[in-house]
Amino acid sequence: MVELKKNKKAFESQVKIYKSLRRLLLTKPLADIKVADISEESGISRSSFYRNFQNVVEVLEVMLDYFYNRYLEERWDQADQLLFFFKYWANHRDLISIIAKQNETILKDCLKRYDKNAYDDPFTLDIKTSLISSILCMWSINKKYTPEDMVKLTSNVLNKRNLEILLTNEFNDKINKKEA
Repeated sequence: MVELKKNKKAFESQVKIYKSLRRLLLTKPLADIKVADISEESGISRSSFYRNFQNVVEVLEVMLDYFYNRYLEERWDQADQLLFFFKYWANHRDLISIIAKQNETILKDCLKRYDKNAYDDPFTLDIKTSLISSILCMWSINKKYTPEDMVKLTSNVLNKRNLEILLTNEFNDKINKKEA
């Protein structure tokens, strides 16, 4: 995957493309947006677009990666990791909201790229990334709760009901019935 360029002019072009894509997403779905639309909206040629990105979806992937990398770098200095998590993503709620409405897989794939070596078990990785993705997406679309509210809600759910949520579902019930 392409990354944000270190060259100032290329970086500015990438940001301009991203902002144009965000404006376009206000009027049409991601699947309907073409490079030509972004080129027209941004004033950047198609060839410049392709020097920076391989396709339209990659624009969102690259920007999310950029912000996620910054989050990972900044979080280590924070005393309250969960509060920092929600405060950081509150500043990028618009991007998460766009991704949540258009293609949540972009967020899950980003989370998996950065955590893939942390777990030997692909199921644990999928559970973690699905949970984080779901929380961020619901919160960013809802826009009702503050970061502090989300810390309380998340802490309450995960401390009291995490096993219940993870272990109670139709699949486990069917397996238990077959074994009985």
